[in-house]
Amino acid sequence: IDYRRRVQAGHRVEFAASAMPQPFGISSPTISVVVRTLGSARLGDALESLAVQTRQDFEVVVVDMSNGHIEGLLDRFGSRLRSVQRITPAGRRTRPAALNAGVRAARAPLLAVLDDDNLYDPGHLETLVGGLETSGADYVYTGVRHATYEPSGRLIEKRDVSVPWSFERVILGNFVYATGSAYRRSLWEAVSGYDERFEVFEDWDFIIRASQRGRIEHLEVVSGESRNFTGLPTISHFDREIGAVRRCLAGVYWTHRHLYRGRLRDELKAASAEHCRRRFQARTGLLAKTIGGFRLELGLDLGGWWAMNAAGRPRAAA
Repeated sequence: IDYRRRVQAGHRVEFAASAMPQPFGISSPTISVVVRTLGSARLGDALESLAVQTRQDFEVVVVDMSNGHIEGLLDRFGSRLRSVQRITPAGRRTRPAALNAGVRAARAPLLAVLDDDNLYDPGHLETLVGGLETSGADYVYTGVRHATYEPSGRLIEKRDVSVPWSFERVILGNFVYATGSAYRRSLWEAVSGYDERFEVFEDWDFIIRASQRGRIEHLEVVSGESRNFTGLPTISHFDREIGAVRRCLAGVYWTHRHLYRGRLRDELKAASAEHCRRRFQARTGLLAKTIGGFRLELGLDLGGWWAMNAAGRPRAAA
């Protein structure tokens, strides 16, 4: 299969039946899986987890920001993934901008997101689609395994995370993993997509807004894996983007400030302080002091978030 030549003509590919164990193509996929990538060495693992899904009526939308580095890998999966779109934005996009581009290109009425270093269990898409169809919800999510590996790939720690839905809890801190989620395109349209002001936490902001426009259901099964390769269970990839994390945390709280009333306002003070303390490295001194129950550093970070967006300079995905 000359994958490279075919993707250049419109970026949509459906592979010939002779190269596949399944019937030819998918004219109307049930669900689209958006995969954003800068060319991660783990992308092959993510694609492998898609290739072995028990439900095969899906398409993969690859938002390729690798400068052509993944074409050979996609070619190798050409006989195993029934329907693939590869879109190539000009330059690197931020996480939410890349997601929005992928969703706009997607053909299915249901959507899922698989980051290029994470994994789906073989029955994951079947679980998600079944959950949406059975519950009638607009957004469903499963539990996931949160796994920490050394950069070499040696497993350090793995634990299940599966938290029942609670709006009051999610506005204080996100527990819904994108890897475990699927939702209706109509919900994405109702909330005007992912907010591109958020370099990180775009999924958390999306969930908060989505929960006010549709119904979210928790599926009591663990069927995906969210991975980090820092080698330290207490350190995530977010800690390598500490400036963006601090700005966007303050931005999420500010954007949804109308939701924190009464008891929730007091809980926000405690939750925001805990978020600040567990960042690597935690700030000390004057910025760690509080006024009215809120740490001073939140004000500094909010100013940074405002300034970044006022300047129109969202940073590209790292």
